Amino acid sequence: MTEPCRVHSLAEARAVVTAAKANGETAMLESPPAAAGYQGIGWWRALVAALVEEFPDQAIDAVLDCGSAPGHALEALRADVKTVRLDADAETLAALDQIAAALGGVVLRKKPSFRQEA
Repeated sequence: MTEPCRVHSLAEARAVVTAAKANGETAMLESPPAAAGYQGIGWWRALVAALVEEFPDQAIDAVLDCGSAPGHALEALRADVKTVRLDADAETLAALDQIAAALGGVVLRKKPSFRQEA
């Protein structure tokens, strides 16, 4: 499985989907870090809906990054966002995993950050 491409706009997302389609691959998109809080869940839903409408036969996986805000993750799942990423403690992640499963979604864990050695 390839890594998702971070997209900041519909134009960037279209380019990723177009390239994936040309290669016969699933388009894998991810919002910027913590985008649920500053770009909004509605923005992400509208972006993904526009892509699905424009590319109806193309498989698209889209991940909304919710930063460290479990409330944003919960709101996104309830708004039918299927995949969210969250940086939270194990107890919070376990609770959200159960809610996501009941809603047909999934909660991904925060990716490890790269550290530079001194």
